[in-house]
Amino acid sequence: MPQNTTCFMSVKSSIQRFHIPQYNRNAVVQLIAISGVGFVSVRLVWITLIVYAVPELRSFQLTFEYVGMGSLPRIGERWWTIFTYAWCHRGFWEWVSNMIWLYCFGNVVQNLIGYKQIIPIFIYSILAGGLAYTGFQFLPAALVPSNVLFMGAQAGIVGLMAAALTLSPKYRIYVNDYFSIPLLLLAVVFLLLMLLNSRFDIAPISLLFAGAISGFTYIKFLQNGYQPGIWAYQIFQKLNKKFSPKEEIKNLKSKTAREETIDKILDKINERGYNALTKSEKDLLRDTNR
Repeated sequence: MPQNTTCFMSVKSSIQRFHIPQYNRNAVVQLIAISGVGFVSVRLVWITLIVYAVPELRSFQLTFEYVGMGSLPRIGERWWTIFTYAWCHRGFWEWVSNMIWLYCFGNVVQNLIGYKQIIPIFIYSILAGGLAYTGFQFLPAALVPSNVLFMGAQAGIVGLMAAALTLSPKYRIYVNDYFSIPLLLLAVVFLLLMLLNSRFDIAPISLLFAGAISGFTYIKFLQNGYQPGIWAYQIFQKLNKKFSPKEEIKNLKSKTAREETIDKILDKINERGYNALTKSEKDLLRDTNR
């Protein structure tokens, strides 16, 4: 069976069968957990208001309209919704389906370039999508009706999809040793479903397009030696140092040094391919992903 030179190991290896790293090194699972918290929290507020005799329509307005993106005048009043819209969903099954797609594309990117790039790509993509959704409403034909709200992580997911295709357009996901699914096929299916769900309205389509451009651009920056997402993990490291007990700081430093070494190996793969690694570098990646 042939090797995919843009991946860490051969297609027989567990890493292309969606290896699941530990939670603290699995940004995809972290995003799913955060999205789940957002989904549950919004509904708890909604249900609580109904329980306290607030009319259902008013309860909806006091919850979903403060997190979902709406028409241009409403976004002008609630500017934060260009970010919060991605952390809530209309229904349970919409959330589940989006998280499956997030896991699919996010795990490919995580396997190829490491977990530290996942959250920045997602955040940049949802912000780009939110800004595009807002900006295109200045066109009369794209103005969203006042009673319409957009919620969901689609922009972040399509950003991760574009990132995965930019990194390795011929990537295949191996279900077992004999059956695999081309990443490009999954991307086509996802985009068709998203277009149908958008009803071909200009504003949601612009959101998807902006999310994809964001994911593509992010990877191009990485390939040219820039680190557009380093700020996120610098913040996390500072918070860890501030709140971690003193006896854990030494262990944290040793883990950080190992992570930096792995990041350099991932950069080398991204620039020159898997076959450019030395035997010791390949062994380190293999040990890390067991």
